[in-house]
Amino acid sequence: MTMVNWDQPGEKVEEFVAALLLLKFPHGNSPTPARGDRGVDVRVWNPDGEESWDTFVNETLPVLPVRSWTLVTPWEPTNQRLDWLEKLTAGRGIRTGWMGGRTLDGLIAQNPALVEYFFGDGGERLHRLMADILRGGRNFPQGVPAEDLLQEVIDRQCGLASTLNEVDPFYRYEVHVRSGRVSEQAWDADLHASSPVAWVHYQQLDEDSYLVLRLLPRCAESTRLRPITVSVELEAPQGSPEQQAVEDWLRHGAPFDDVPGTVTGITGPPSALTSGGPGHLSFMTPKGSGSELPDLEIRLLNPQGQVMHTLDLVEVRASRGVEGPGLWLSGTDRSGVLQLGFLLNGAEHERVRMTMASLVGKTPAEVLPAVRLVAGLADDAGLVLAVREGRPLVGFEHPDDSELHASPMVDMARWTVGLLEVLILVQQHTFQRVSVPDLAQVTPQQIAELMRLGRLLRGEEIRSTWTQVEMTRGPSAQPVTPGPEFSMMTTSEIRLNLAGHQIKLDDVQHRVIYHSARIASPHNFNTAQPGDTIHLVPASSTEATIAIVPTPPEPPQISGS
Repeated sequence: MTMVNWDQPGEKVEEFVAALLLLKFPHGNSPTPARGDRGVDVRVWNPDGEESWDTFVNETLPVLPVRSWTLVTPWEPTNQRLDWLEKLTAGRGIRTGWMGGRTLDGLIAQNPALVEYFFGDGGERLHRLMADILRGGRNFPQGVPAEDLLQEVIDRQCGLASTLNEVDPFYRYEVHVRSGRVSEQAWDADLHASSPVAWVHYQQLDEDSYLVLRLLPRCAESTRLRPITVSVELEAPQGSPEQQAVEDWLRHGAPFDDVPGTVTGITGPPSALTSGGPGHLSFMTPKGSGSELPDLEIRLLNPQGQVMHTLDLVEVRASRGVEGPGLWLSGTDRSGVLQLGFLLNGAEHERVRMTMASLVGKTPAEVLPAVRLVAGLADDAGLVLAVREGRPLVGFEHPDDSELHASPMVDMARWTVGLLEVLILVQQHTFQRVSVPDLAQVTPQQIAELMRLGRLLRGEEIRSTWTQVEMTRGPSAQPVTPGPEFSMMTTSEIRLNLAGHQIKLDDVQHRVIYHSARIASPHNFNTAQPGDTIHLVPASSTEATIAIVPTPPEPPQISGS
């Protein structure tokens, strides 16, 4: 077993013990120099412990509820050193301690891979094993039954993954051999996974199978302790949308998609898997990248600064620019329909970008708040990003925002608000699920009928005209001939056809009053038999009044024996 040489250069020892402690406590972290460590440091050795304590007292205690502070060194404390520590930390009301060499030796015994990696040949062995992973899917014996061959592939890959897990102290490995082609897979699915993934490698093994290798960090600081870096050269013509996308990434960390470029180098555990080369590159942010931010909301303000609508911002993601202090932040409303992206802290004023996903199949009440907010931009309203139920962070009240106010999306949203409100009214009168239809499958006439139904459901009476009504002769034995002109009222159930989906309203019905009617053919009326059709036409007026009325309750059913 490789031994730890504490006489190594201090920086290497510090990094080793930091890794040792962080792997022991995987949710811990190590403040970076850019942020300042405030005297809180997982490194075991500090050339000036007193200075670190003073920084901790001045910068950390005022802002964090600290319970204990531990000095970590590779040597055991003497009585004089313990007296020095007690005097240094006295009077602060927190528990202090000393972690010495014996404790560190115990941690080292639990993690020989880390010792081998820092002080032995663990790094070289790791690269050899990763190369074996790729060869593991090839060169199997010919003529082996398919079920036996599959098991041999699985056993070999699982064995290699198990060995990798023993050798690599910073990442765990998952190796899968799957049927299909890489080009047909949702390759960005791991970005939406709940567990963090540091690297995913796909490789086509043959026509029918491919390999997936996933690297999962063992602790929160794995990617810092053992970084995975990729060097690329992006090809974005001057003035092209690709150039703007790359600039937004450099300045704010905004994601870009499908930009031509060349991978010139990879360092870290996956370097043995990929040699680089030309292709199309995308930069994305993983789920949880905005977890340190407070809960956020977006507010729509009228020109007088009053809040008109508010939306919670969820699934928030954040990234920082490679160059400068710029910040990119994005989120969706709770329905997942409205996607907002913010470019903040740049040289120019803050910008916001907004896109809407398809509403088809969504519940109208769920998506209405988001659509209302977009529709409100047509009235020269402004947007504010704020802490939920708290203070505003930044406003977007200038029209660059012209790209928002003048967007066709705004006009479409204004029309869609009315449609959603009618669908919500319909849902109040039926037990069937009402969802947003695909408007490409709905005729203009059906839309017009739906909007008219909304007016009626709100209690409005609609005046209309008519030309002919067909009625069915009832079962009475002797028809009664009405006068030459009469008024008439009919009621009927309400059914909707929403893109082929039939909806029946349960508790209301149509009522139509024909103010002046006559029988088209009195002779036919007198000779009509039950079930025959009778035609009515307007008399002195073609006017009719349409309204919605409650469906009469069914009479009680009486049963007996």
